[in-house]
Amino acid sequence: MSNVNDKNNHQIQNNYLIWLFIYLGIGFAISFILPFPISLAASLLVFLLVNAVRTDIALRRQGIGGIKGLYKSLTSFGKSNSSSGFGHTPTKFYCMSCGYEHGEYACPKCGSKAVKVG
Repeated sequence: MSNVNDKNNHQIQNNYLIWLFIYLGIGFAISFILPFPISLAASLLVFLLVNAVRTDIALRRQGIGGIKGLYKSLTSFGKSNSSSGFGHTPTKFYCMSCGYEHGEYACPKCGSKAVKVG
């Protein structure tokens, strides 16, 4: 069991080192090619783009479907009463006046704000 954890930790450390060298290589290449004020702006832009690619790769490996899949799941987060891909179930409120089950703070049926969480 400990051997598996050590192997995973070693793989994670190698992954961080690879990305660190990618960022450093890009930064040095841009700083040698372009003059200072332009190289700073270009470096920041390229680092943001590389970070977006890195995030997309990590999300695809986790089965979320990349940045587009994450955006789709977050935009549909409040629209459905079923659980989203993150193991979150929306809070259910029960009106204390009429007993109506809903997902809002005030009862949409009678307008009462006296609700209990269920």
